[in-house]
Parts: sequence; structure tokens; C-alpha cells
Amino acid sequence: KIVYYIDGNMWIHNRNIMSFKFTHPDTSGIQVTFVVRGNVYISDNIIRQNDALDGIAIIALKDSAVSDSGNIYFGDTSFGTLERMDAFMYAENNFMDTNLNASGSSFITVNGTMSAGNQILIQRDFGGSHTRLDLNFDNRVENDTLVLPGMPPLLGGSNKHDWRLASMIAIGQ
Repeated sequence: KIVYYIDGNMWIHNRNIMSFKFTHPDTSGIQVTFVVRGNVYISDNIIRQNDALDGIAIIALKDSAVSDSGNIYFGDTSFGTLERMDAFMYAENNFMDTNLNASGSSFITVNGTMSAGNQILIQRDFGGSHTRLDLNFDNRVENDTLVLPGMPPLLGGSNKHDWRLASMIAIGQ
């Protein structure tokens, strides 16, 4: 269980591989939270090893010094290789796309959550092509079967987590 704080943009991308799989020997699974003050760019797959025990949270927060920040971008600017994201995601600003119309990204699956402080603006149609985006809601955080590091409980004693509150507490705002 670990929380990474990143002051600046985070890229999930590699020129040689198209997927990142979180693997581990721990029988209780892996739980990781990334808190980013800036933008998050996801151009390669994020895959968890154990669907029942693993959890990955990605939180993009606005940076007051950067006008266009707090966004999560889906897609690869060149190759369109994004197909799967197993993550709980919160963008304080927007979810947006980069090149989802490429032939390699005709079908994208999100296993987790997508929550935005402003809007989800995914342009899935371009010319004659269409990218299908499926969101398979993962309720493990809501029903307390998965606790992600750095996520405080809601005020009032509930064990359910509030992403906006959690991200602001985690970054120290």
C-alpha cells in the first residue's frame, strides 16, 4: 500500500511496450494511489494482476500556476494503442482524449471509475471511425472491500470515500 505524490505531469507510456501490469507476490493484493498536481496522460494499458484484490487510483489536481491542468488524457498521439485501464480515476478538471480515432483504439474498456470536477469530454467519432468506450463500474471502494491508500473516509462516520476531499487532503490543500 503506497501513495505517490507527483508535482508535475505524469505519463503512462513506453515506446517498446503497450501495457503496464501491476504484479506482486503479496497475497493481499497491491493498492497504489497516484496524486498528480498537473495532467495525467494515459497512452498505454493499465492492467491489474488480481481483479479482486488490486486497486490503482489516479488523481489529477489543478496546479494554480498552470492554466490547463487537473486533466486526464486518454490515448496515444501516434499509434492509438490504448485499450484497457483498470483504475479508479478522478480529474479535478476534465477527462479528454488524444487520438482515440486511430485504428488501434477502436475499443477501450475502463474497469473502475471516472469522476470529473468539470466534464468528461471524450471525442470518440472522427470521420467515418468510432471508438467504443465501455465503463465497467467497480464498486469495491464503495462497498469497503477495497481500501486505497491515502483515501480518508467521508465526514460523518461513513467508510465510503470522497475522491475530491481525499485528493485535496492528500496534496495538502
